[in-house]
Amino acid sequence: MPTSLERVLTALHRGTPDRVPTFEWEVDDRAIAALTPGGDLFDFVEWADLDGVAIFADERKRHLTETVYVDEWGVTKAKTEEYYPVPIDAPLKQPSDLKGLKIPDPLSEWHFETLSRAVDRFKGKRAIVFRAQDAYSIPRYLRGVESALTDFILNQQLLRDLVEIAIEYNSALASRAIALGADAIFMSDDYADNRGPMMSPRHFHEFLFPGLSRVVEAIHAAGAPAIKHTDGNVKPILDDLLASGIDCLDPLDPLGGMDLAEMKTRVAGRVCLKGNVNIGGPLSLGSTDEVRAETLACLRAGMPGGGYILSTSNSVMASVKPENYMAMLHTLREFGSY
Repeated sequence: MPTSLERVLTALHRGTPDRVPTFEWEVDDRAIAALTPGGDLFDFVEWADLDGVAIFADERKRHLTETVYVDEWGVTKAKTEEYYPVPIDAPLKQPSDLKGLKIPDPLSEWHFETLSRAVDRFKGKRAIVFRAQDAYSIPRYLRGVESALTDFILNQQLLRDLVEIAIEYNSALASRAIALGADAIFMSDDYADNRGPMMSPRHFHEFLFPGLSRVVEAIHAAGAPAIKHTDGNVKPILDDLLASGIDCLDPLDPLGGMDLAEMKTRVAGRVCLKGNVNIGGPLSLGSTDEVRAETLACLRAGMPGGGYILSTSNSVMASVKPENYMAMLHTLREFGSY
């Protein structure tokens, strides 16, 4: 029988494994506590028999309060009810502030402490997926959402400079993670909301597409596949996403109108697809029967021809009912074999 690692890599390379693999890029601590009391993410992955585990780069934090901290880039973030903190203040208020920016060292070993533990526990058995970014998150965090968007028009050279910083940083971070044992890289920059891309497709193509392509190229040169995550409706920039060389597109956000069957036809085997049981629907708000029905629909749409990984449409957030997530997994085990 193939290992979980082999199953994931087969799907990422658009092949047909023995069954559809599954993993999540985040699992909320409350879901872990409910399903594996006293355990951590690694215990949960093993207990749920997920085919992969997603690892965040470790952060250095300077706490301002119990819930607010400044990260190594100087971005102020606040913890929320969800797993993922939100930025609340950006360090580059003016273009001139770029001169004082201290860029962290992407090769600092402390970035990879959790990855090292994952390698010790899972290497060769489950896919170890390391989370990096690509061209846009670092500019957005450093400038704040509004300024980062207006920079496409008003401060184009600043945007180019920040994108270049992001490319170099993330390429180095991802390459080092692969050298230390990561099997794939998960690029987490969001480009869209439910209505469409946050910038025009023309500006995406001019400012971000080249950077995304360069990070993907670096990941491939280091010997691993590249998974591109972006929420929202990415149909207007889909051609650029495919042309960048990514190996997998995640999570096909249903709230953004990303229909799995439609995407399966549009990508025509060019990339693996990952998703998209709706966290904004049955997983959070429905019954186990409704989750089962939606999971079956995803399997029917995604399985033909291989190149498919089942997952939620984002992550196992705090709103996801633990019993519903398990219903998704049970349905996969029952109906996800080729």
